[in-house]
Amino acid sequence: MNRDRIFAFRHKVLVHLLSGVLPYYVVNEFPKCGGSWLTEMLADALDLPFRRNEPVRVEKALVHGHFLRPGLLRNVVVLWRDPRDVLVSLYHHCFFISEYGDQLFGNGKLVAGMRQALPFEDYDDVAANLPAFIAYIHENPVVPRFTWPDFARQWAERDVVHTSYEALRADTPEELARVVGALAGVSLDNARATMIAERHSFARAKAKSEQNLAPEARPFVRSGSVGGWRAQFGPEAEALLNRHGYRPLMERLGYTL
Repeated sequence: MNRDRIFAFRHKVLVHLLSGVLPYYVVNEFPKCGGSWLTEMLADALDLPFRRNEPVRVEKALVHGHFLRPGLLRNVVVLWRDPRDVLVSLYHHCFFISEYGDQLFGNGKLVAGMRQALPFEDYDDVAANLPAFIAYIHENPVVPRFTWPDFARQWAERDVVHTSYEALRADTPEELARVVGALAGVSLDNARATMIAERHSFARAKAKSEQNLAPEARPFVRSGSVGGWRAQFGPEAEALLNRHGYRPLMERLGYTL
């Protein structure tokens, strides 16, 4: 078992066992929904640590993960995002090295493996490559080892706090305050919520992500757009979503095909 898998296994076990005890406040998402962003804002709002890209510690804290099974998890907020935007963002994560590279939880090995599995002529031609990418990750889930429909079936009706990337982008202070109250029973006034939202704005995150970026790397934080999938999805990609069972789950969550 490699280093990343050892840390991921330890993370999963500790969070399941201790989320209701310490507690951990758990931000759970399918990757590329904005989970790190939300977790950082919640950590500020609750004045608790969030040790991003570090092994989880035995302490009261915010933690972030991609948990398929509810198991023993407590104090959970599930973050949703239109899966079409998720898939476009995941494509970039799978084929372009970020500034984290081969650091712990970096994507260097993932990119090497995915480029070997799917040797596209031009990786920047997302629209042309997206159907093959979608088909591949549903036959061979690699990051994570389950699909978006798998995740949605487990969590869409679960009695936990729910929010969405779209709601957070539409009015970050208001939605952040709602989530803080629902998750931890804490009242967050608008002035503080606005300050936290500005501190963690996408403009700042993108600028930080681009600092000291290696020539061959792409920033972990990209556009952060809502609905950017429209520029990349064609009929073939849309048909694959129908084939893999996205439609009823998307409709349940308020996303329309």
